Amino acid sequence: MTNCILCHSNNTEITQEVKQDDINALCRKVYGMDTSYLITNDLLYHHCKSCDLRFFTTKDGTIPTGDNNFYNTLTELDWYYFSEKHEYSFAKQFINKDSKVLEVGCGKAAFAHFLPQEAKAHYVGLEFNTQAKELAAKNGILIENIPIEEYAKSHAHSFDIACSFQVLEHVSNPHGFISAQIQCLKDSQLSMGGGGHNSSLLIIAVPSEDSFIQYCVNGILNMPPHHISRFSDNTLHNIADIFNLKLINLHHENVQNEHIEFYKSTMWAKLFLPTPLVDRGFFRKIINRLGRIGKHCIKIPPNAYGHTAVAIYKIK
Repeated sequence: MTNCILCHSNNTEITQEVKQDDINALCRKVYGMDTSYLITNDLLYHHCKSCDLRFFTTKDGTIPTGDNNFYNTLTELDWYYFSEKHEYSFAKQFINKDSKVLEVGCGKAAFAHFLPQEAKAHYVGLEFNTQAKELAAKNGILIENIPIEEYAKSHAHSFDIACSFQVLEHVSNPHGFISAQIQCLKDSQLSMGGGGHNSSLLIIAVPSEDSFIQYCVNGILNMPPHHISRFSDNTLHNIADIFNLKLINLHHENVQNEHIEFYKSTMWAKLFLPTPLVDRGFFRKIINRLGRIGKHCIKIPPNAYGHTAVAIYKIK
């Protein structure tokens, strides 16, 4: 039995297995890169019945994450780092002009440009990707290549806001990652801001397992070595209990323009075939080819959840 990497419960079950050859073949197809040095064993897909997290390990129990070379390669893809995201516009309303903001896994620090000028001056970004640091520097933003767990040791209770956008699903130890972010936040009684919001907040944006992406087959961007875990609304609610936080807002974006084709292709295939993590079979290929035309028949309901969910937590 494998303990959950978020809540540490041993109430987990293996729901699927994925062959390493399938993962590495998909990575070559999508990224054009060799990941066989990262994925060296078959994968197990776990479900925690306590907090509802889904997460991957290898059969030998290791967590197959990407390294600096892997993410530097992704950085070279034009579509990988968006300068504008819906979650940035949503999150900025919770940030006051005098807030000290820590963004963990900041990429090229695009979120810094959404902050009030005063807050931008106090912004700190942490990022492993060395090429992303160079991109941020070109825009006048300095970020540090240091793990949050290490940074928190010398910056406890220093920030009003700790945030991460599309990062938590990448890390092998989400419990330690969140704990370190919380450690960096000021005590709630010392951090009351304007606008009716307590400024000591934790902001987390993740791909939503309650959205259409739960049905995506062969979605290598949502599997190792890129993504390690998947978060439902139940998981985001349970994070509040695990870390003694108060969830004050849980927001789902609509299907964004850049995801319309993704949504339609995914829901088209779902009409005809089951939705395992991986399916490289003949019928899947036929359905996908037919989907080039068939997807135009797919309508997006106005209440359909888009790719991302944003959770806002207050320090109690």
